[in-house]
Amino acid sequence: MASYTFDVYRAMRVQEVLSKRVLKELSTFPEISLSSIKYIAAFDSAYTATKQCAVVVVYSVEQRAIVDRACSIVDVKAPYIPGLLAFREVPGYMRAYRKLGAEPDLILVDGHGLTHPRCFGIATHIGVVLNKPSIGVAKSKLYGELVKVGDRVFIKAHGVIVGEVIKYKNFELYVSIGYKINLESAARIVRSLLTNKYRLPIPLEEADRYSKIVKTKYCK
Repeated sequence: MASYTFDVYRAMRVQEVLSKRVLKELSTFPEISLSSIKYIAAFDSAYTATKQCAVVVVYSVEQRAIVDRACSIVDVKAPYIPGLLAFREVPGYMRAYRKLGAEPDLILVDGHGLTHPRCFGIATHIGVVLNKPSIGVAKSKLYGELVKVGDRVFIKAHGVIVGEVIKYKNFELYVSIGYKINLESAARIVRSLLTNKYRLPIPLEEADRYSKIVKTKYCK
């Protein structure tokens, strides 16, 4: 097997270059209503020492249920480095995504979008790769300044408001623009997908559950 060396500085440079394009497009990102969305795809991974169990599930907004899912088991090549998660996980996600029968209209990712040191987190990365609207939903803050406006708390990064902290039950969710969707729409959609049963929006919780099933069955 050929050796593989992950080039950290090259990965950072890729993020810096692509983020400039995204920031130029930011003011054109549209409002998207949940009623205009048929399917939402959500990604997650479970790991063994050497394997990534990458999964994607597709959630029907109308049926409020998972209608498609796919997985891919791949060798882990890139190390875990905060801020460079996409280079570790996205290759496996794309393999799983290509197996889907349903075409999603929106992407949810357990991670950050523009609230990222180089303004190009995994939610933005996947959105750009797939050329689809995407939203990052994280359980902790990665980057940016918290700005309180009335009873809302926003996240300012790179001079722009690109995220919001949503308080739900006893938790905080850090919601950020990924790609091709404005912040108001992203926050509204995430809120609509929360339920008392789960901490994360329904599609992301289902993806997390599926990743654990795949790991147990196939990642030995």
